[in-house]
Amino acid sequence: MAAPMTQAYDMTRAVQDEALKQAQRWQNWVDSFVLNPADPPMGMTPKDVVWKRGKIQLYRFHAQTASLNPIPYFIVPWLGISRPYVLDMLPGHSMIEFLVQHGYDVYMLDWGVIAEEDKNLGCAEIVGTIIPRAIDRILETSNASQITLNGLCLGGVVTASYLGLNPEAPVKNVVSIVTPIDFAQGGLFKTWLGRDAFPVALMVERFGGVPPSLMTTGFKMLRPTNDVAALSGLWFNMDRKEYITVYKAMSHWANDFVGMPGRFFQELVTELYNNNKLIKGEFTIRGRRVDLRNIRQPLLVVAASQDNIVPPLAAKGLMDAVSSRDKEYLEMRGGHISVFSGRQANKVLWPKLDEWLTQHSV
Repeated sequence: MAAPMTQAYDMTRAVQDEALKQAQRWQNWVDSFVLNPADPPMGMTPKDVVWKRGKIQLYRFHAQTASLNPIPYFIVPWLGISRPYVLDMLPGHSMIEFLVQHGYDVYMLDWGVIAEEDKNLGCAEIVGTIIPRAIDRILETSNASQITLNGLCLGGVVTASYLGLNPEAPVKNVVSIVTPIDFAQGGLFKTWLGRDAFPVALMVERFGGVPPSLMTTGFKMLRPTNDVAALSGLWFNMDRKEYITVYKAMSHWANDFVGMPGRFFQELVTELYNNNKLIKGEFTIRGRRVDLRNIRQPLLVVAASQDNIVPPLAAKGLMDAVSSRDKEYLEMRGGHISVFSGRQANKVLWPKLDEWLTQHSV
């Protein structure tokens, strides 16, 4: 008789707990989306603007420890598509905050809101002028002789191209995170941007690049059910206030698309996605050939196992293209953004990054 009574008690308790959870979910929904619908403040790590070129800004985030890592850490994010504040989303959910709290002087380029007037911005200016001038400013500001150069996504294409043209660059370490290098492995984007599938010249002529509206459509088409899945996850975690805050921040960022300049987009499609010239050693900038074998620095390549934007093989291509003897490839669980800015990044990638940088900062 005791067993049925125990089962009945357990069932009653479970029903009561679920009822309390449901009530908490509804209360949190009202508090967070009805009474206080505003998005949480993002990008809160203190920073200075140390250099500008038009709408492009170079931020410095000062190390927050007495013991300072001697090598400044320079992040070059993707150009266009979305804003880089995802790297400094919220306290406790910020790659930049983690780095400065572990003694790194962090610099990051912000390309600004790309618009039609930026249609002529391409690799010649980006790789040939902007990156070297930003590095000069970092060395001057930090009173350092070398930097760690971290390219993220298409920012990694830029940094790899810069290093491929400048074998004597003042770069001690190279970090490449979810960066496409072997565009033959470019996944769905390669299919979309194929020679006969995408009217790149017509788009550049008509819009001066990729406008935010088309950027939004393209990325939503990659995973049409993402928004539904995100809302489902939100509901089942609605009893957790912190989850709601992170959801609101990520939702705001994920819908804050910006355009891509026409010249850069055309180079990306015709030279890289269609002809894979970077890894073949045939990509030229200002008449000079980008040779990835000029990269001899210690190298850390990070890929995401569930990345549908830069599949792991596209990122891993850098490993065999460089001359570096000290090189490491890491394929981590997660998607294109979550691997460096998701809920587990502070437990997985960021500590690994700190460990690797510490070993290579002597």
